[in-house]
Amino acid sequence: MKNITEEHISRAKATLSSKSTVSEVGRHKLAATRYAILKDYKSGHLNAKKAMSMLGVQKTVFYQLIRRVEGSTSYRTIVTDSPGRKDGLMVANSEVLKLIEEMFLEHWPDSKKISVVWKACQTQADNRRILRPSYHTVKRWIYSKGEALLYAMSHSTDQTKQRYEARAGYKVTTRPLEWVQFDHTVVDLLVVDENDRSVIIGRPWISLAVDLHTRVVLGFYLSFLPPSAVSVAMLMESCVLPKDQFLAKLGLPAHLLPMYGLPEVIHTDNAKEFISDVFVLNAKEFEIDVQHRDIPKKHQGGHIESLIGKLMLNTIHGLPGSTGSNTVQRKHLKSAKRAGITLTGLREILCYHFHAYHHTKHSALGKTPDEAFTGYFAKHAGPRLLDVAQHEEFKYRFYPEIHDKQIVPEGIELFRRFYFSSAIKSRVREKVQVKYDPYDISFIYVKLDGTWTKIPCLRNNFNKSADFETYRWQRQQKGARDGTMTKAGAQSFGETHKVKKAEVKLTTQEKRKRKAQKDKEDYKEQASTYNKALTNKDLITSLKPGATTAAKSNTKGQKKEASNVYKISALFQREAIVDYDDAPVIYDSNIR
Repeated sequence: MKNITEEHISRAKATLSSKSTVSEVGRHKLAATRYAILKDYKSGHLNAKKAMSMLGVQKTVFYQLIRRVEGSTSYRTIVTDSPGRKDGLMVANSEVLKLIEEMFLEHWPDSKKISVVWKACQTQADNRRILRPSYHTVKRWIYSKGEALLYAMSHSTDQTKQRYEARAGYKVTTRPLEWVQFDHTVVDLLVVDENDRSVIIGRPWISLAVDLHTRVVLGFYLSFLPPSAVSVAMLMESCVLPKDQFLAKLGLPAHLLPMYGLPEVIHTDNAKEFISDVFVLNAKEFEIDVQHRDIPKKHQGGHIESLIGKLMLNTIHGLPGSTGSNTVQRKHLKSAKRAGITLTGLREILCYHFHAYHHTKHSALGKTPDEAFTGYFAKHAGPRLLDVAQHEEFKYRFYPEIHDKQIVPEGIELFRRFYFSSAIKSRVREKVQVKYDPYDISFIYVKLDGTWTKIPCLRNNFNKSADFETYRWQRQQKGARDGTMTKAGAQSFGETHKVKKAEVKLTTQEKRKRKAQKDKEDYKEQASTYNKALTNKDLITSLKPGATTAAKSNTKGQKKEASNVYKISALFQREAIVDYDDAPVIYDSNIR
């Protein structure tokens, strides 16, 4: 059973190298000697009998050698194979080979161990009542699949492509700013709060831009926001505009990051913030072409990927609070316990790191990135720059924006602040478009009548930071929300709810019970009224002479009947004094 792998092996055995054994060299010497004799035979200098005698072979072997050298120009066609079993040859029937393949596909991806596949083969071979394959047979079968296939079965597609995919060719550039690569990544560092260093904020994101021709870091932006339009806007500003104001806010000298300019091409991956039509079209207005990598070709961003990897390895991983590049490293670093770098501190560290990187000799350039960048423009025209008058317009174009923000009597409420100026005094209840600078939210830009107007912060009642990233963290850590009740207040609120439910949301049974109780009380009240009326009649009757004696004689010897039922007919049978001068009494038949 000979496959492509065996042919490659046979071809390799026919080639001598520094690692060739003595036996291999001997076979080549024998083949060279035989080749010379066969050539003499074919040229007519030797007859067949003499040639077979010199070669020491029989007639059958002699003519086999003649056929093998036919048309050849080298002795290598008649080099004999090494003795013994050939590499990759499987001495097993088709059922056993099929069993090995099935167990390999089932168990190798998870275990990646030959012993596991071999044990599974033993179990299934017994179940199927076929011959068990030996450990070495299983091992040779697995290794015959090749390293690439075995690696692909235990690693992701991206990892396999990174290791085995051919990546011929590279991007050729002729000048700085011709090709600038953008990318984002999360920083391997836990950042702490500016005011309380015992509080960990989290891991920030970093957005980077690198010039392919000079390897200069053209700009960067740190943010706790996941990659978004805000990140892209701030990275664009860092690349195109001078970084003097940014460095001044950090208290750093301006010479640390002097490189800036308009790129000709921005090369990115296919993240949604990079393929956005708003970003692409806004960049095109400044003659910047945005291009994207081919989707399966991750290596096309290799330069910035390499820069990010070296940044993490050489700088970030040495800082207190580093998380390392994987979970194995993280177990031993005690990142949360050692964290002590703030967001501002990390910005300062990166500024110094990039300055040091720009003045370090680069292996691909043969010089430092700073020398490559400044050296080119010392001999050629300077980089393409924006006029100072266009700086604000460029910021407005890429800054994050908020649509339809209403102006209230106190001004524009945003970020727990109120922004106000005389420009919006007469525009109360109007809706406007607002933009803001994530580095400084002590002011905003408002579009009024087609022009952008800078509106300062008038009230910052909660004393929040002017840095947008720090402000977002402070908002998340603001504590109890307005309207939060204490435990006692919550209990009282629950009682009011119970009372309201008892009074308003009565069940049908409760309503019937209350109606019956009300009817009973009304009945007793009316009965009491009649009882009082009867008492008055008896009193009038008792005033007549002999009335008391008659009453006593009538009731004497009779047992008083206990009843709460009034006999209305008895009222009409009593003798009563009638005063015909009084107004008549009319009894309503509806009275119960």
